[in-house]
Amino acid sequence: MVGFAAIGIFVVALFWLAFFTSPEGPSQTATRPFASEFTLADVNGNTFRLSDQRGKIVVLEFMRTTCSACILQEPYLREVRSKFGDDVVMVMISVDPSGDTDSVLRSHRDENLMGWIAIRDTAEVYSAYSVRATPTIFVIDKGGYIQYHHEGVTESAILISEVESLRK
Repeated sequence: MVGFAAIGIFVVALFWLAFFTSPEGPSQTATRPFASEFTLADVNGNTFRLSDQRGKIVVLEFMRTTCSACILQEPYLREVRSKFGDDVVMVMISVDPSGDTDSVLRSHRDENLMGWIAIRDTAEVYSAYSVRATPTIFVIDKGGYIQYHHEGVTESAILISEVESLRK
């Protein structure tokens, strides 16, 4: 008799967990902070303002060309670019502006991440985003809010799923 009661309680608990709780994905930020504004020149000399991207989804990667994890991240980022093309603004910001000169970063982009906007962080934007490691990726929604934040290598399936969820 006690066994049936224990099984009943277990079934009720499972039912409660399945239908009355709504877990948030581990990589989605709970408070949805507004993405810090910045204005920097890209490696082609064009002015890039984050606020000019409102109405578009932005994938923002803080990286270094000498970072081995950043190199491992690149095939995943190419898949994201291939999936969404110009529908998503893809931006890489080098946190090593002295080592990653305009010409180094431009060559790196042209060889590895065509179509990306490449920027040297000459204003320490990484501080405003609390970047502690490279690569660090932020997925910013059309309203300018950070929806997802990743430190370290992140697979393309995760990034594609996140961008898809924001396209609706």
